[in-house]
Amino acid sequence: MAGSVLAVGMLTACQNDDEGGTGNGGVSIDDKVGMGSDDDAGQADTGKGDGGKGDGGKGGSVPKELVGSWRTGSGATVEYQDAITGAYAPPSGSTGELTIKSDGSYTDNGLLQTTMYNCTTSLFVMEEGKVSVSGDKVTFKPSKVKTSMQNTCSESSNFYNRDGTKNTKVDTFELTQDTNGPVLRLTDEDGASSDYRPDK
Repeated sequence: MAGSVLAVGMLTACQNDDEGGTGNGGVSIDDKVGMGSDDDAGQADTGKGDGGKGDGGKGGSVPKELVGSWRTGSGATVEYQDAITGAYAPPSGSTGELTIKSDGSYTDNGLLQTTMYNCTTSLFVMEEGKVSVSGDKVTFKPSKVKTSMQNTCSESSNFYNRDGTKNTKVDTFELTQDTNGPVLRLTDEDGASSDYRPDK
């Protein structure tokens, strides 16, 4: 998702399975998760796993420590304020939510948002597919990618629910603990890492 375009928890692609378009967003990733089609597999598991919030049941091809919903994100420290109205524009930043289920399925939703003065561009990518683990390697193989984009200053460039590129991704994972709780670190083949925390 954000295939490799978003560094939003959209893990970097290492194999291109087919071609497609790019993607929409909004102020909150939670507002955008429902943007997919009716057959979305992005529904949360019930229960709680050892890692993120989700289904901690045994079985499937995924260690129970990885099962659950995990979030990552970053934000800009600069805000723009309208000189006339005094209103602040939405902040720039990125956020991602990765949900891994015990049956070997996953969803990965990412939002990248940039604001320049009074114009905000939001790119949202929703991915779902199958995940497998071998040693410390985790492979994400998407079966569906949907992308959407919204520009507050250029409606003609907006699009919704467009098919995106499906890229198989292989990351190295590491589970650690710090003073704030569990951390899932995913590192792509280029050495770029993203830290995820349980979605609470």
